[in-house]
Amino acid sequence: MKRLRSAIACAAFCVIAIALRAAEKQPLVVVRGPTVIAFFEPVPSGQVDKDADANEALSDFQFYARSIRTRIRKAGIEFHELYTHSFRLRVGNKMTTFRPAKVGVGYYLVAPGKEPRIEYGVMTDSDLLQVANAYFGTQHSEKTHDRIQTHRDVSP
Repeated sequence: MKRLRSAIACAAFCVIAIALRAAEKQPLVVVRGPTVIAFFEPVPSGQVDKDADANEALSDFQFYARSIRTRIRKAGIEFHELYTHSFRLRVGNKMTTFRPAKVGVGYYLVAPGKEPRIEYGVMTDSDLLQVANAYFGTQHSEKTHDRIQTHRDVSP
């Protein structure tokens, strides 16, 4: 009888562990070209209401993400906005899991064949465009807010 109880308890534990793992499933980003992943750790709504700094950081993050999303996508750069503690990336056949090391908000820039670049903290749209230009080798006119264009060396 003890063995049966132990077996049932073990089976129940396994089912609960599987359910919890499924609930914590990390988002997967498939990287096929230049990609920017804006990440923000989930903040409980009660904390956002009580913590003015967290509220402002989240608000700024969302504002600048909305502001840059269309412009960066028109340039052929994928843009993902994730609210998670970690996420998975697939670049070709390689799978990687990213967990923020410093703070729970930032930007993960990656392209096939390049080492990723990680920027922590909330960035303005113009700051993020500057970082993207440097990393992906693109140009952007801040004066006209034209779309980002791929920079090509046309030297003879």
